[in-house]
Amino acid sequence: MHITSRPYAGLADLHALQRTITASWLLARPFVNMTVGDVTWWMTVSPLEVDWTTRIRLWESGGDVVAWGGFQPPGELLCHLRADLPAAPRRAVVAELVEWLTERIVSHAEAPSHLTTHVLDTDHGLREELRSLGFTPADEPSYSHFIAPLSESPAAPVLPPGYTLRHVRGEDEIPARVEVHRAAFAPSRMTVEKYQRLVTRDLYAFERDLVVEAKDGSFAAFTMVWWDPVARIGEFEPVGTHPDHRQKGLAKAVNLAGLHLLRRLGAPEALVFSRPTNAASEALYASAGFRRVTVHRPWTRPLSAR
Repeated sequence: MHITSRPYAGLADLHALQRTITASWLLARPFVNMTVGDVTWWMTVSPLEVDWTTRIRLWESGGDVVAWGGFQPPGELLCHLRADLPAAPRRAVVAELVEWLTERIVSHAEAPSHLTTHVLDTDHGLREELRSLGFTPADEPSYSHFIAPLSESPAAPVLPPGYTLRHVRGEDEIPARVEVHRAAFAPSRMTVEKYQRLVTRDLYAFERDLVVEAKDGSFAAFTMVWWDPVARIGEFEPVGTHPDHRQKGLAKAVNLAGLHLLRRLGAPEALVFSRPTNAASEALYASAGFRRVTVHRPWTRPLSAR
């Protein structure tokens, strides 16, 4: 198997690396480390001026992307390797990914002391490859991998009086949508300019950008639903509630609405990531029908280990 690598070159490459993620879902669901929506969201929340040709690298064989890596400053590697990549070329690609990341980090103005990547506990091959390259796993996981099966209809959303469920209606509502996001995740990197870029992406749809509207017309909670129509997997990213409207069951209601939406689209399950240190978030997803099937764990290596 002959594999070559090159820098990211534009929108066609975004679609190509997303097809690699789709292929993994068709082969290995639900133990896949990301969905197509994660890449779009990562690129959206990054600074507008990022030069992606220096942040993303693709590995190809026979014209298809079989792996890709993304540099998240100051020292984190985002990566995906297609689930059917054979062991020998996989080992070689992982070694090249780590070397590429090291070069990116040492040239960055704020180089940290360690390289970091997040790995599913179920990805035994990648774990062993990283261990052989000097990486060690953290004791505590970084993310829970929650799956909600949709073979049966989810519970109906229930809202307190004065609140309504709907989707974002168009570009005129972007400022309000950004406002509730920034309040939920303060301090936040989201801006109106970034959101305006987001809504032009192929995978975004206003109809899947769900919100709870308060009596005064402001947005109180939200769930953005990403949908891969080929792999038929949906993901919620991000999910949040305005601090003024918490403890009212709004996030659960909008998540349930998202599950109903995905079931209508034909999804067999939905995915959401949660930080295990956030007890409220973990409880929320469990109450909406998600169950933790595995975790993502940080693996680190000293930058000096080359």
